[in-house]
Amino acid sequence: MPIDVEDKNLVLTFVSIIIGAIITFSSTTFVANAMAGIMLRLINPFRVGDFIKTDGTFGRVTEIYFLNTQVQSIDRDLITIPNLALVSKPLKTIRSSGTIITTSVSLGYNIPRKDIEKSLLQAAEITGLENPFVHVEKLGDFSISYKVGGLLKDVDRIITARSDFKKNVIDNLHNSDIEIVSPTYMNQRVFSEDYVCMPPKEDTRLAPKEKEPEVQTEDIIFDKAIMAQMLDRIYTITEKFPDRRKDMEDKIKDLSDTDKRDELKEQINALAKMEDNINPEVQALKDLPDITAMPHDKDNEYIEKLVTAEKDVTLLDNRHEDLEKKIFKTLEQE
Repeated sequence: MPIDVEDKNLVLTFVSIIIGAIITFSSTTFVANAMAGIMLRLINPFRVGDFIKTDGTFGRVTEIYFLNTQVQSIDRDLITIPNLALVSKPLKTIRSSGTIITTSVSLGYNIPRKDIEKSLLQAAEITGLENPFVHVEKLGDFSISYKVGGLLKDVDRIITARSDFKKNVIDNLHNSDIEIVSPTYMNQRVFSEDYVCMPPKEDTRLAPKEKEPEVQTEDIIFDKAIMAQMLDRIYTITEKFPDRRKDMEDKIKDLSDTDKRDELKEQINALAKMEDNINPEVQALKDLPDITAMPHDKDNEYIEKLVTAEKDVTLLDNRHEDLEKKIFKTLEQE
């Protein structure tokens, strides 16, 4: 370097200090979390909106940062998990394609097993579970432990589904005149021998039908995670629009029917104009503060912009898909 010897020594000293600091910090938590963040991006075990469980923490992913990952718990709280914990401890990710949910119940030996299995399978079907099953878990001294479960495809309602599943098991067993009580059950009150420990059956003709809640529990618990998932979907889809249009343009270049080619090209240009109209909406979302740091009094404003943008992006995505199918059919006919 064309500098004085003294300046050169200063530069070398400074570089040595920097290198020494890097080596020193390489064993710290900061660098360990950074390396774990890189590892998570490489293996991609989960995405924004996925349900994960690690070291006793269960929730829905809202943000994936370089040093940590933010999860919204079932108490609606935002939990920050260091990335090092996610790669050094067992991590459970609930697949978006579905997950198995189960519940267990202990019943007496005096009840026919086939009657119990029939009732439990009906409860699983009422809950909307696919491929339901019943397993005998334990043959106890006084009772049998049964485990019933099935595949839940709609994982977004997993909290509600688990609760509804247990409700349906209770109701279906009672409707089948099966007591959910251990033979060792004792009570200080004196009952007759033919007493059955079940609630009285309701007269459905007189009881008013309860209105189902319009908002699911998950919509309240995982509000930030759901919004983050919507935002991630909007960005992912819009980023692919230019490449999809270019791919369609390349495919129609060799069409012998010029009129058909011009018609398709005009439709592709129409998609580009629609995208130009949507880009300001997407940019407006990017200009807003981080979704997890958004003040609660601004939630309605954010949700309104988010829902409008997702609706427009989904519509444009569907039109891209329709035109891609049309081009594919046109090329097949040639």
